[in-house]
Amino acid sequence: MKAVTFYEHGSANVLRHEDFPDPVPARGDIAIDVEYCGVNHLDIWTRMGIAGKKIKLPHICGCDIVGTVSRTAHGVLEGECVMVYPGKSCGRCAHCRADRENLCSQFAIIGGMSDHQGGYAEQVAVPARNVIRLGRMKSEVAAALAVSYLVAWNMLKTNGAGKGRSLLVYGAASGVGMATIQLARALGVSKIVTTASGGDKVEFARRLGVYHVIDRSQTADIADEVVKLTGGVDIVIDHVGAATWQTSMAALKAGGRMAVCGMTSGNDATVPVRMFYSKQVTMTGALMGTKKQLVELAKFVEAKKIRPVIDSIFPLAQARQAQERMEQGRHAGKILLAC
Repeated sequence: MKAVTFYEHGSANVLRHEDFPDPVPARGDIAIDVEYCGVNHLDIWTRMGIAGKKIKLPHICGCDIVGTVSRTAHGVLEGECVMVYPGKSCGRCAHCRADRENLCSQFAIIGGMSDHQGGYAEQVAVPARNVIRLGRMKSEVAAALAVSYLVAWNMLKTNGAGKGRSLLVYGAASGVGMATIQLARALGVSKIVTTASGGDKVEFARRLGVYHVIDRSQTADIADEVVKLTGGVDIVIDHVGAATWQTSMAALKAGGRMAVCGMTSGNDATVPVRMFYSKQVTMTGALMGTKKQLVELAKFVEAKKIRPVIDSIFPLAQARQAQERMEQGRHAGKILLAC
């Protein structure tokens, strides 16, 4: 098969489009012919490498996988269109039995910083229990859900997003930003504030239906602007990391909740401790989500007719250009690879 691999960590130039051995499904696995694979920041972090985290090389990135079953397994028919829940766990521990597999000590993300090969390829092998039938959902929609939309859904539900609540999310044009906005609106969140950089991305945020859009290129103090607009928000969705933690806490009202799922701007953040305890902030972390949540999310997306905005679709051979587009912040919406 054709696949995009890397043999060493580094810039996008380490990615190779090459012939690679077809995956050999292990017991309990199923083979899938990949139609689309979404591009995520996790792919970039995996390619660049994370200090203290080693993976087996060569590696194939990609965890937002949609395709058709090429080898049958129990309960799954050949030729069925499916999406893949990208979390791989032991399947036996108390967390797995309670449908909280993302708490499993063996939890790893297929195609992420793990030894499990991902979807930047014509074929992939995954545990049969990770497969979810698409039904009537279009492949392009499904290819956006398993990472950005799932983690946004996890954070919104965990932190009580709904009617009468207010929310700040950074980067409307990013995967998590767009997902949070669309899902929060569908959940009935009363006030949504987001950030964007420059005219085109501000306009993109407005097309998503956000009234309060803060242009980062024009605003020096985002927290101050959020407080002016809302009096402080109930929830902040922070997928940026070190650069925004103080802003996130300053933007919250007393008793607010800060949900964290990313580290795009860095891993080591400074916490304003006095602000944290005096505001009585609750902070929650989200590692993707569970398969049960992904099934729930897919039903919600279909029921509410939510359609992720597709920024661009690159052929598999242009995976390097797709990642560079994301790294340079030139995208507005989801980037897909057609495999």
